[in-house]
This record gives sequence, C-alpha cells and structure tokens, in this order.
Amino acid sequence: MPQPLTERVIAFLHSEPRFQAVNELRLHIDGRALGWVRPQIAEALCQLDRQRIRVNTRDLYINTGSIGTGSDADVRGQVLQDWALALREQGLLPNWRDEAMALQQPDGVYLVMERAAFRCLGLCTPSVHMNGWVATAEGVALWVAERSTHKFVDPGKLDNLVGGGLAAGESLATGLAREAWEEAGLHFRHVPAPRSWLHIHRRIKEGVQEERIAVHDCWLPAHFHATNQDGEVADARLLPLAPALAMLLDGHFTWDAGLVVLDGLLRQRYFGAEGALIEATLATLGYRN
Repeated sequence: MPQPLTERVIAFLHSEPRFQAVNELRLHIDGRALGWVRPQIAEALCQLDRQRIRVNTRDLYINTGSIGTGSDADVRGQVLQDWALALREQGLLPNWRDEAMALQQPDGVYLVMERAAFRCLGLCTPSVHMNGWVATAEGVALWVAERSTHKFVDPGKLDNLVGGGLAAGESLATGLAREAWEEAGLHFRHVPAPRSWLHIHRRIKEGVQEERIAVHDCWLPAHFHATNQDGEVADARLLPLAPALAMLLDGHFTWDAGLVVLDGLLRQRYFGAEGALIEATLATLGYRN
C-alpha cells in the first residue's frame, strides 16, 4: 500500500484538472487544429475579419491566406499579431508583454506573435525551468523563488529558482541562460541540458494553458546566493527538502513549479520505491511526454 506521503503527492497531482473543452471552440489555423478559444474571443475575432474566419458550434477556422511577402510563417504571424493588437485595444488580451514567441510544429516554426496571445488562443508555449539544488551538511536543499506581487500570473507564489518562456528564436540553452541571469544572477560555465519534459494543459483565467516545459537540474555551490535582476522575484531562499515539499503540497508553489520540483525529487529517488507510483501517475495524467 502507498505510504501517506506518496498518497498526498498523488492526490496533489490529481488536484488540478487536465483540460477538457466545456464551451471552448477548437481553433484551426490554416488547416491545423492548434488551440482553444472561448466564445467571447471567438466572437471578437469574427467581428475583426469575417472573410478569413469561419465558426460553428464547436470549431473556429482561421485562413490567413498568402497575402504579403515572406514565408507562410511570417504571413500567418503578422495576421494574428494584428488581431492580437485589436483584442488588446478591446480589453480582451491582458498581460501584454511586447515579447515575441514562436509556435513550434514538427516541421518548424508555424508562426511568431505576441506572447500574451498564446494563452488567449490556447496555443502551446515553450518554456524552461530549473531546480537549483545544494548539498549541505544537513542534506540536500532547494533554492526557491518567491514571485513578485506585481506579477500578473500567480503573484506572491513560490517558484523554481529559474523558469520562464522561450522568446522567438531562442534555443533552450540561450533561454535558460537568460532566465538564470535575470531571475537569479546566475552565470553558467556550462548550460545544463534538459533532464526531462513536462506537458501542462489546463484552463486558466487568461484562457487555456498548454505548455511544454524543458526541465533542468543544477547543483549549485554552498556559497551561491540568488540575486534577482529583473524585479520579477521578491525573494529567494534555500529550503531543506522536507519543508519545501510540505509547502508544495499545501499549494504555495505555482502549478508549473510544483511539477518541476516533484520531477526533480523523483530523479533523486526521494520517495524511494514509492516513486514508481508517482511516476505512473504523472504518465497517466499526461504530464510526461
């Protein structure tokens, strides 16, 4: 039988419902089913361009056509960027970042547009997260960041030492190195490679979050001290694993960060043989690619 701690972890993993459409419409862009939009957004898009947008009770189809110059991805991105700006002017697209993000498909970049529009349209976002571990005399400890109260998403919650979305054109290594400096003042001698991948798909206030996370681990020296550079982290602290896990299970971490920490603890065999049950739950719920 699972031990109480394992039962709590498994209950935690079940606590966030995986996405299932309720009233969202499946978003098709130039023939590919890629995202999900809420009725209010669907109606606003239809008002913007009824010639290129077709909608029924379950689906919204966008045909960007082949206008303009450049590659298909360029045309696609420019059309959606213009619509994103219009949605912003209508107050339907919060948390505008002035950051370009790419939608990746197996055959390459499908489009590039404003990052804030991705969750509004339910499109998959790429991100990097990193657990910062330290070996101490008392055992392994974990660096934990506290998000600024000014953050639009999950203000004041606990987070991984490093985590954020990839900008358009960034490799995993470049994005991780940038985030590590911005959030923790950390320079790598060698940028760590991903240890695993996680997939999140859930309903959030901005729309639908579908995110593919490249998970990294980094063992940091005892003398390291995290120093935020971009104002997005209010505080950072080094916690022993047991209290860090207790705070995670009590809901103090962002959902993304909690999954990344659990993923790292499994690699350290923190749960012993019971870890196999947690691994199986992650796979069953679709968090492991």
